[in-house]
Amino acid sequence: MTHYEVAFKLQHDCPYNAFSKKHPTAVISHWCNWSRDVLEIAHRDLQNDSEMKLGIQELTKSLGTKIIRRSYAKSNLQVVLMHCACGSIPPPTLPAIEKRNCLELQPAIYSEGWEWYRVIAFSERDLKNLFKDLDEYCNIEMISRRSISDQSVRETFLVSSASLFGTLTQKQAKALMTALDNGYYRLPRTSNAGKIAELMGVPRTSFVDHLRKAENKILQGVGPYLRLRPSDA
Repeated sequence: MTHYEVAFKLQHDCPYNAFSKKHPTAVISHWCNWSRDVLEIAHRDLQNDSEMKLGIQELTKSLGTKIIRRSYAKSNLQVVLMHCACGSIPPPTLPAIEKRNCLELQPAIYSEGWEWYRVIAFSERDLKNLFKDLDEYCNIEMISRRSISDQSVRETFLVSSASLFGTLTQKQAKALMTALDNGYYRLPRTSNAGKIAELMGVPRTSFVDHLRKAENKILQGVGPYLRLRPSDA
């Protein structure tokens, strides 16, 4: 059976999107089980940033719920909310995903004024209907899409992000994401190292050095998962 793995980002009028626009450097990861919401908020020097703390309080209030557990891990704040707000936030994105028989690959990510989602769709019709529904009230952009016919759904789920990206420095991650966003990895390639270095305001040699180190670290992290694939022999 063919199914589709799709990544997209959207903007609409909701508390999470409003928070992300006001605090674009913060990254919120959101897990939901329809009973509780679990949020992990990542931001540099989070514990000492009074404006960010106030923003988190305002976000919780606008969701109509309370924090029942709070803990810090390095620069991350992890909170558990008393009630799930996914069905009450107008307009609700997760119910729209489920209405079209699609499966969200959590967490949803809120960053840089956008909400980022990954979903599995089990038919072309469901996928088209989902985007039609979301397009009525969202500014939506597709990031990637792939058709999968020879794999099980289990093989499309997330692996540990820490094992893939945990050793990247901030400069290496920025170089990689800027290259990805500006066509360096497209086929055919629509940009080059010199142009992207100029865009970032750094020397070309520095950009290339950070990019190569990032690529090397990610390939080292991916290697163990590649070895799990069955051999063709």
